Amino acid sequence: MKFISYIVIACLVLLTACASPSNGAGPQLKAQAQISGPGITGTLKAVQNSELQSVWVAVELKGDPKILTPGLHGVHIHETGACETGTEKPFSSAGGHFDPGPFGSSKPVEKNHPYHLGDLPNIKINPLGQGRLEAFISSVTISDSPISLFDGDGSAVIIHKLQDQKKAGGTADEAGGGRLACGAIAKAN
Repeated sequence: MKFISYIVIACLVLLTACASPSNGAGPQLKAQAQISGPGITGTLKAVQNSELQSVWVAVELKGDPKILTPGLHGVHIHETGACETGTEKPFSSAGGHFDPGPFGSSKPVEKNHPYHLGDLPNIKINPLGQGRLEAFISSVTISDSPISLFDGDGSAVIIHKLQDQKKAGGTADEAGGGRLACGAIAKAN
């Protein structure tokens, strides 16, 4: 009977260790953004395990369906953490698509589109003007690295008027078109 008790206790200890949030993979790094634009609000949350390169990203949006229309909208990380609305083109202060590196290009219609590091999947908006996007990406990091969202001038998330058709080259409209909303990405606890 004692032998069975020892086996049960050993199994419980083993199961508890396996269920631990860290699983030996180190602490998590987090980032967030409050997304806003005329008639649109939302959030971006991102989590990276410090020992892994993949980042879990979740974007939630709510908006006026006349502005945030039903269907697909492009979602991109842009190269500068600024979201000024007072410019001729709203949120142009966020710069181009996040794409550092020796062969990077932030222009949406360059040869490397749709391979910018900041290109995320499109978000699907329902008839009520609401949508949620979740994805694992390995093209950017929250940790300190050459592809970190937290370089010298930060980064921002942009919600585009149109869907990103993920075409190589193409036009600005095929890469998502105008900018509807923006959120500067910041480190989170």
